[in-house]
Amino acid sequence: MATEVADQQLDKALKQLSYGFYIVATRKGGEDLETRKEDWVSAATVSWAMQSSFNPPLITIAVQKDSDLNETIQKAQSFSLSVLGKQDEELIKRFAQQTEVDYSNHKVNGISYTEGETGAPILDCGIASLECKLEDALTTPGDHLLFVGRIVKATSKGDQPITEADTRKHYEGTSPRS
Repeated sequence: MATEVADQQLDKALKQLSYGFYIVATRKGGEDLETRKEDWVSAATVSWAMQSSFNPPLITIAVQKDSDLNETIQKAQSFSLSVLGKQDEELIKRFAQQTEVDYSNHKVNGISYTEGETGAPILDCGIASLECKLEDALTTPGDHLLFVGRIVKATSKGDQPITEADTRKHYEGTSPRS
């Protein structure tokens, strides 16, 4: 009983942290990947992202260990982070599912992209984008890895970001919910 109460308190406390919605994208040639033979663009919705250094400018993201995104970021050594705005809510679910790539038209899940300086796809969505070179990957005993990226290029449209408080979608607490 005491453990259940403690777990409920932990769940409530974790829900008090602020969470946004972001899309992380990366790309690597198939010759360097273990799970596929062709070039691969991987993109997914994440909620756990934050600035982690002023100088040099770094961000840290958490990515599920058993995801294509995890393997592709580690092999590509780069990624982009698109900050979603309030008008981008429908993209949260679209990028929480299987990635579909149209290589001939440079689109991932229907969103066009350009290749960044690092080779990471820069998606044409959101209110800001950060292109990063991977600095470190931190393994934890949990179900997510932490990737630390050095920001090499940034753009901002200056609108309001969407947060979990703005939606009915949740990815916090002691178990994931959608």
